[in-house]
Amino acid sequence: MSPPRWSRWLGRPFLYAPRWLWLAFLGISLLLVLFPGIDLAVSNLFYTPGVGFTARGTWFERLVHESTYWLLILGVPALIGLWWVNRKVGGRVPNTSPRPGRFTLSGRDLAYLLLVLALGPGLIVNGLLKEQWGRARPVNCEDFGGTQVFTPAFVVSDQGGKSFSSGHAAGSAYWVVVALVLAQGPRRRYWLGLAVGYSLLVAWARLAAGGHFFSDILISWFILALLAWGLYGSRLSVFGMDRAGRGNRI
Repeated sequence: MSPPRWSRWLGRPFLYAPRWLWLAFLGISLLLVLFPGIDLAVSNLFYTPGVGFTARGTWFERLVHESTYWLLILGVPALIGLWWVNRKVGGRVPNTSPRPGRFTLSGRDLAYLLLVLALGPGLIVNGLLKEQWGRARPVNCEDFGGTQVFTPAFVVSDQGGKSFSSGHAAGSAYWVVVALVLAQGPRRRYWLGLAVGYSLLVAWARLAAGGHFFSDILISWFILALLAWGLYGSRLSVFGMDRAGRGNRI
């Protein structure tokens, strides 16, 4: 039995990403703009009047916060090294285990991952949105004991803040893309779950510290998902790769 027409329509690509993902992005974005109180309500869960954001500055919050930088500093050279080793040994990393699921990384995979990182967390989130939008961080807003004015998501502000959108959320979600590209075999779900769990942990740390609003994190996730899916789809189109094969990995 073939899927219904509406299901096929939602699955068709627009700018190489599926329409359902675009609709989810637009719908959630509209909801956050029309009901900005959602951001305030979520941040208020982590705020204690007269005390502030209690997790801010704790050793665990700082550890999670700094981990995103170290993962990029160490992880990107590791990806390049993995590609080099794969190239030298014919696409397989030496492993004494006979089971499948070893990490492999082709030159096209590496170029794709580096491009996602450069355009997503690099250019769009940190280079354009954070530098130009001016949205005040929760910890600096009057609603949470600060001196700056709260503005809804997508509204350009004159407060000089860098809350919209979250670089940490985009940087941590990047490892979900890496897991989707690298992990194969029966352990793929394990690595994917680990990457998703880490991304959620970073989101918690930024919310709990008053560093970002809920919408800052969601929008960064959507930006990375749309970019990763779009670049992968365009890559399949340009290189004529089999969508029924490697094309279904993301």
